[in-house]
Amino acid sequence: MLRKKRHVVISTLIIALLFPLPVHAHGQAVTISVGRDGYDDMVNYKVDVEAGHEVTITFTYDDADLATDNPHEIQILGAGVDLPTVTVSRDHPVATITFTPTQTGTLTILCIVPCIGMEKLVGGSIHVVKPKESGLSTSLALALSPRDEESALATVTLVDARGDPISGVPVTFTLHTSVGGELELGSPITREDGTAVLKVSAAPGQSLLISAAFEGGNGLGFSEFSSEITMPGDPETTPIGSLSSPTPPPVLALILLIVLGGIWVTYGTVVYQVFRIRSGGVK
Repeated sequence: MLRKKRHVVISTLIIALLFPLPVHAHGQAVTISVGRDGYDDMVNYKVDVEAGHEVTITFTYDDADLATDNPHEIQILGAGVDLPTVTVSRDHPVATITFTPTQTGTLTILCIVPCIGMEKLVGGSIHVVKPKESGLSTSLALALSPRDEESALATVTLVDARGDPISGVPVTFTLHTSVGGELELGSPITREDGTAVLKVSAAPGQSLLISAAFEGGNGLGFSEFSSEITMPGDPETTPIGSLSSPTPPPVLALILLIVLGGIWVTYGTVVYQVFRIRSGGVK
């Protein structure tokens, strides 16, 4: 009997190794407020979701403080999706769309009816990214510190669930710009102590929002962390040029007056000659 049980256990292990169980899709829930100031009060709203996993987006009405109703008719457009239009208003403040994106890319969220703040409701986007690697949990810590007047140091530490450093893997640093875009800064490899360092160019007084991400793989899961810093010093100001000054230098004003005067004299002479020719004054 014991030999038979041992045979069953070994057979089960072999089957599990050769034919691993499929990973179950995980749901993704996103709530977005819709109002005259944009999606979640942002003109360039953006959210990331994973391809191949069901996404539920709940839109909520954010203009209840207005004296009159300001309904928004919302559409999500993009390759690989054909979704219904939903409306949020004072009488129907919540609307939901559920779908499963099948390919990576960018979907656009926009209001398709005239409304207050419509110009701020055409730039929302849903970024469909490839599924994150699953596996043993990992965690990131990101520290930002000024290096000098023109740069900062971004230092990340990557560890596993036991707190042991993870070395020899890339960590991607991304700068989130003030206009809502993203700029990939680089992907240094972690050292033996699990750290990776990147120099980031910056200006005095500039605010930096940087994220670091480990994509996972080889049995390790995805992890991400963001941090923000304001560089020391006063922001640089652009001096006003002489030609843009409200009181330009006298020499420049005189030169400009001579040039304009010459143009008008030439124009007047040409008009006078044309008038004489038409009137028969020139034989």
